[in-house]
Amino acid sequence: MAERQKMSAAKRAKQFMPFAALKGFEEALEEAEAEMEEKAVVSMRKEELRKLTRKYANESEL
Repeated sequence: MAERQKMSAAKRAKQFMPFAALKGFEEALEEAEAEMEEKAVVSMRKEELRKLTRKYANESEL
């Protein structure tokens, strides 16, 4: 049986380097997160507007 040549440290390290198994996945996640944050801000604004509307409606009844 022939003896295998030793692999250099650089080649060995390259085997264990992280890789992107799903190309574009990180970008898609970032995009989805940005959309969700935008929707949350809009939702908060709508809720704040509802609260203010109720507050001023109650005050006008006085």
